[in-house]
Amino acid sequence: MQVQRHPPEVETLVAALRLIARVGLPVDPGLDDDRLLGLRGVVARSIDPAIRIDRVKALNDLLVRQLDYFQDDVLADAARIVYGVASGTRHTSLTLRRAKAADVLGYDVDHFRKAVEPKIHRQMAWQLNQDSQNYTPRGREMPVRGEPSGDTPIVSAGDVASLDKALHEEALSRLWAHVYALRAEIIKVERLKKWPRDPTEPEASAAYLAQAVANRDGEIAIIQRLIAEYIDAYGEAITHGDSEYNVHALMRLAGWDGHARH
Repeated sequence: MQVQRHPPEVETLVAALRLIARVGLPVDPGLDDDRLLGLRGVVARSIDPAIRIDRVKALNDLLVRQLDYFQDDVLADAARIVYGVASGTRHTSLTLRRAKAADVLGYDVDHFRKAVEPKIHRQMAWQLNQDSQNYTPRGREMPVRGEPSGDTPIVSAGDVASLDKALHEEALSRLWAHVYALRAEIIKVERLKKWPRDPTEPEASAAYLAQAVANRDGEIAIIQRLIAEYIDAYGEAITHGDSEYNVHALMRLAGWDGHARH
């Protein structure tokens, strides 16, 4: 399936979003629109980006999140109504949703349809464009699905504003540290298989590889423990910069598919 190197133009996304709004959320499972399913922010959030329905789910989650944090306070409630996520609007017709949204803003329906609804779609399109700019496409031999572009690991005042916040940020950082440690161990194991430490000493090289495999498996055990502890304390959403993932997918982000290759 297509993965976009650059986010589409805003107007291209507006056209795609108009089709989504006709039915409303949740996204139709049959959707096959590369303008949306090819967004890097959708691909990064997919459990398996090669499976279309996984991208559809990721797109639906992303759209709901963008509506939850709609960047226009005046139009936010109307936007959630138009896309069918506001209470009482799911599975209703677009005509009814427009009428309800127009009433919330104090407009007649015709003015809302012509002048206000396009602003809502354009704002949503811009937010999707911004979201996809947080991701850097990869073109490597061993791709890392959903790896986000890097964020400087600064510590802000907000990170230690309270004990609960500090404990959460500490757990978050420690978990991501082990995700990258696992990725390093996976790469090391694959490297040693292809290029032994010392081709002239096969037994020593085999022992070195075995130790690397043990280190990799040790990191897997650590992450599994940290994931269980994190879910118990904070739930299943984990952030990295402006991006959000399901905590269960962390090992896939590191490049581990659950199957040993040795």
